[in-house]
This record gives sequence, structure tokens and C-alpha cells, in this order.
Amino acid sequence: MKKTRILAVLAAMAMGLAVFGCKAETETEYVDKVYAEAVTFTAEDAGEAGVNVAMSTATEGAVIYYTIDKSSESLKYSEPLTFSKDTEIKAFAVKKGIENSPISVAKVSIKTKTITEKVYVCAKCQKEYKTAQEAIDCCAETLDTTAPADVTEPVAAAKDSSVVLTWKDATDEDIFGYLVSWKAESTGRALVALEKDSLIAAKGQQGCVVTGLTNGTKYTFTVKAMDTSGNTSGGVTVKAAPKAGETLKISLSVPEAKSNTSVTVTVNITTAAEKIVDVVYKKDGSEVASKLLADSSAIPAVKDITDNKRWTFKITATDETANGNYTVAALDSDGREEAAQITIDNFDFTPPAKVSISAIKDVYSSDNSSITLSWTNPADSDFDHVEISYTFTDITGDSVKSKAEVVTGTEKTFEGIDGNKIRYTYYIASVDKLGNKSNEVKYNVSVNKTVSNVPEGFVKIPAASIAETESLSSEVFVSGRNLKIASFYMSDHEVTRGEYKTLMGKDPSSASAYDKDGNRLTGDDNVKNNPVNYISWYDALVYCNTRSINEGLTPCYAIGGKTDPKDWGSVPSSSNSTWNAATCDFTADGYRLPTEAEWEWAARGGESYKYAGSDTIGDVAWYKENTNDTGTRDVKTKKANAYGLYDMSGNVWEWCWDWYGSISGDTASTGPGSGSNRCLRGGSWNSYGAYDAQVAIRGSCNPNLRHYCGFRLVRNAN
Repeated sequence: MKKTRILAVLAAMAMGLAVFGCKAETETEYVDKVYAEAVTFTAEDAGEAGVNVAMSTATEGAVIYYTIDKSSESLKYSEPLTFSKDTEIKAFAVKKGIENSPISVAKVSIKTKTITEKVYVCAKCQKEYKTAQEAIDCCAETLDTTAPADVTEPVAAAKDSSVVLTWKDATDEDIFGYLVSWKAESTGRALVALEKDSLIAAKGQQGCVVTGLTNGTKYTFTVKAMDTSGNTSGGVTVKAAPKAGETLKISLSVPEAKSNTSVTVTVNITTAAEKIVDVVYKKDGSEVASKLLADSSAIPAVKDITDNKRWTFKITATDETANGNYTVAALDSDGREEAAQITIDNFDFTPPAKVSISAIKDVYSSDNSSITLSWTNPADSDFDHVEISYTFTDITGDSVKSKAEVVTGTEKTFEGIDGNKIRYTYYIASVDKLGNKSNEVKYNVSVNKTVSNVPEGFVKIPAASIAETESLSSEVFVSGRNLKIASFYMSDHEVTRGEYKTLMGKDPSSASAYDKDGNRLTGDDNVKNNPVNYISWYDALVYCNTRSINEGLTPCYAIGGKTDPKDWGSVPSSSNSTWNAATCDFTADGYRLPTEAEWEWAARGGESYKYAGSDTIGDVAWYKENTNDTGTRDVKTKKANAYGLYDMSGNVWEWCWDWYGSISGDTASTGPGSGSNRCLRGGSWNSYGAYDAQVAIRGSCNPNLRHYCGFRLVRNAN
């Protein structure tokens, strides 16, 4: 027995009254609630047929009702069900004299032949819980033992082997559904129940169709209102006897082929009437024909010009939400009405997988002036071909993208390659049989190694040999530390939210975004030029190598000897010794973080300012005082330093490669050999005022932590 918490309070109140010899003026009877045990599901592999699902409840004598997907009626369970597609089942147990069980929800997977997810739903408020007891306790404080009102105006319309019941819903606010039961009457002197069955119709449906009846037999139908506490009304009854030929029948069909444009549904109608007067359809429409025919939002079907009993309607789709249940209702010239339903799952707008960038290979032949690309096509069953276009890059920039070529194999040779260009960039998209196209994969092939390849959005930072630099007031350029900084390219801006999301598919930023005038920005398009933030040092390494691979460059970082981030596993949320042992190939041409020395050398810009480009912080930095501690600002909206770098002071802290630690004359150019924190430079919009924005100030953080950290990219210039 499961009792609600309020009973204990009431019991205590009653005991208190007994002790003091008092008697309440009005006695209220509170009843302990006993609930039927929740329905459980078991799945069994049914081979090519799909998966068999059985339902059971531990409550002896209880009846199980269930619905499938978005069905509005609950059917009585009698034997295991077989499913050939992914399905959601909702079920609950009912037993007279006790409360209904909570609703059990199971998701059936055809791929795994299992129940992949199961939850329990409070029947009253529809909240989901992991256990049945939590669902019972959800709204159990309301001890309602009052029977709801009955439905009104019940009508039974006889059809062929079926009866259509309609009514007006009970007025109670807590109605859960309507228990519809029926029994056949014998033709003898006594009325004997020959058969009896039931279903539960949803609130608001105001009717249902009872099928599988015997023509010529009179049936008594009883409709009882059921509230969310399991109380039922006394019930109202109506009688009807189905008769053959007294109804019309609807047969619905649709081509099996998939589509990403439109699907035509054929409606064939059988009736003794001379003609069909009206045929309408609606997605998730009422299964009660009279209601759907009267629904102003239902859409008329189109009559065949040669056959009045053949109708069609076309469903045009722009995405897969057009799939689902469509209800059709017809009216013949004798006044007969009927409804039928069809499930449409023909629409497919899902593009095939992209060609894996790591599986693309290239061979450049300067002798033949050709580039041969090879790749592995995705394994999608509906994959058809790839489309490839390209641009070339010279000292003036990128050319116009070529017209896409259709390639049905796994190799393509491009002739007429100009070896005086810097590189050729190929854009490869997968296409399925319906024409759905994946996002393009971008792949670079360098053809002229002698031409300077300045990345877009980067500036070249000159080489430097620094020694005996006490005058710089720097903790990095210390006396006795002979630093040789090779020339490198540095992005003129911090990696933006738009750039990060385009590559990684998400924007993890937590800081509010603003424009230079302090206007709050929302929406991906508006915040895309704010610097990405809430980035860990580990996240930055993943971004660098992912972008390097996507652009056909050699990745700089390796973890566990592997350079593809897909092989690294999930980004750690705590300090991780394997990720901390990452190595950097400083000779590679891919993207990486600057060393702390590179960062400070670039921030100074060959000048002696306190901040990156000025002694007046407001000229060059977004920091606590001019942001009012509200959030980041669009990049490149303050003055650049002498090297053309923006936001080296302020906006977001920027990760560097080095471990954080004290630096002496013999410290390597890449910083200390070990530590627990990695270096951060430049200050941010919410840090300790102007102090952190100075080019000489160092910060640090554990590599797994994010806070409001961002980063900026560099590449070798040699």
C-alpha cells in the first residue's frame, strides 16, 4: 500500500483531537490510496519482423491499456505486440477499487531490438520521472474521491462491423479520459453478456470508433468519465447494432519511395451510395469523421475526374516534420461518414555523412600539371555521389569557386593545375539519391612551396633575438634568457564565436555579448564577432588540430602519439595527465597557440607602451571599467597595436602553450618543463581592471578550467 504524505498529517490531527476529547464540527473521510503496479515492458528479437514487446503488471486482475506513438485512444492489451519501426509505447494498469498506475513510457528501438529508454509519467500533470513511485508521489497530495460528472448527449452511429460513438465531454477540470466498454446482447429471453471489451478515449476527443463488431448483433455501450485520481462516473449507455453495407470504407495508399518534395496519397472509397460528397484530410486530425468534416482547418482532397470514388491529396514538405499521422474523412450522398488514418514516413531531408577529411589523399604532379584526389565514400545506404568544386589561391587572394562536378567513384584527377599558384582548395559534398547534400569538406593542396602563404586574417610578426632585456620590465624577457623568436603569423583577432561554431558545431560561450556601443546582442548571427569564451586549454588544442586537418595542414599537437582529435576521446573536465603530456611540433604548418614569449613579443608590437598599442587603456582594450563588467565586445572595435593586432589587451584572457612558473635565464623558449597551470595573457572584460591588461602581466589557470578564457591562433611563417 502506497500512502500519500498528507495522510500522516491528518492522522496526527485526528490523534490530537482524540487526546483532548474534542470533536471536529465537520467530519471528512480521507481514504488511503492504493495504486496498481506500473506496467513493465520486455523486448524480444523477432528477426526480420522486428521486435516483440510484452507488457505486464504485478497487480493481479489489473487490465493494461496502451497507446502507440501519437494515437489518441488507449487499447486494451491482450498479447505481445510486434513492431517493425521505432515506436513509443505508453501504458498504464487499471483495476476496480484502486487507483490507476502511473503511465509507463517505453521507446522501442528496431536497431538494437531493445527498450532504449523508459520513464514514468504522472497522469495528472504529465511530469516525467525515473521511477514509478516518484510519478505516484508527484500529485498524490490531492486526495480526490469524488466521482466526476458523466458525459452528455451520447450518440451511437452503426457502421459496417463498427459503431461510431460521440458525446460531449464532462465539465470537470480533472478529467483524464473516458472508459468505453461494450457487450453484445443475446436474442434469448435473458440478456447475457456474450462478449465484453473496453478502451479508453482521450479527453477532448469527444468520441471514438469501436471496430471488430459482429454485424446484426445489438451492443450496449457504456461511457464512464475517469478523472486523474482514478475516480469514475456512474456512466451513460447507448445501444447500436452494426449492419453490413450501412457504411462506407476508405482505403489509403502512398508510394513507398522516399521524397524530399511531395507525396501523393490515394483515397479509394467503397460505398453503396451514388457518389462521394466530400473528402478532407488533416495531419493529426480527429478520427471521428463528423468532427473532421466540420473542422475548418481540414484540407479538401481532389476528386478524380473519371472516378468519383477515387480522390487524392498531395503533401508538400520542406522538412521531416511533414511525416506523421494523417486522418482522412469522407461523406457520401446518403449521409454516411467514415474516417481512416495513414502514417506518412516518406519524407527524407537528412543529408548523407560528410566525406571524412582524414580519408582524403592527394597526389600533385608538377610534370603532368595535375592533382589527383582520392577518398572513401560515406557508408549511408542512400549515398549516391559526391560533388567537387575548387578555388585556387595566389598573391591576390582566392579565385571564384568553380562549378561543382559530379563524381560517382572515389577518385578524381584535375588537369591544368598551375604550379605558380599557392594552393588549390577543394570543396567536397556528399549527395544522396534524393539530392540531399551534406556540408562541404574543405581540403587544401599546396602546389608552390616558394610562395609566401599568409593566412587570411593573420599578420606576420617579425623574428627577434632578445637578451639582457631588464628594461622591458618583463617576467618573460628576463636577464640572461637568450630568446630567439622565429617569424610567425598571428591572427589579428581572438577566435570568434562564429568561427568556433562553424568548425566545432557549437558555441560554448557563457559571457553576454555586446557591440562596441554597449548594445546587448543575441542570436548566432549577431554574436558571431564576439570572442569565443568559456574555453579550456584542452578545448583550444582540439580546435587547432581540427582546423589544421580541415584545411589540409599538418597538425601541431599530438596526444598519446595521435594528431586527430577524434582519437583523443572526450575533452576532460578535470586535470588529465594524458592531455597534460600533449606535445607540440613547432615545425608543422598547422594552427597552434603562441608561446608566452611569442605572445608578449607580438603584444608589445615593437613599442614600449604599457598596454598593447597605447598607454591609454581605453584606446585599445575592453576591460572592467568600460564594459561595466557586463560581457565581451565585438573584436577589432578598439585600436590595433603597431603589428596590426587587436584586443591583445582586454576582451578575453588568451591561452598560451607554456606551463606557468617562474622564469630564469636558462628557461627554454617554450617555458617551464612542467607545472599545474597553463599561461594566460592579456586580461579580460571582467578581470581586475586595467592591471591585467598590461602587456607584461602574466595570468594562469588549470588547463581543464574555462571561466571566461579564449584564445588566438598562430602559424609558422617559415
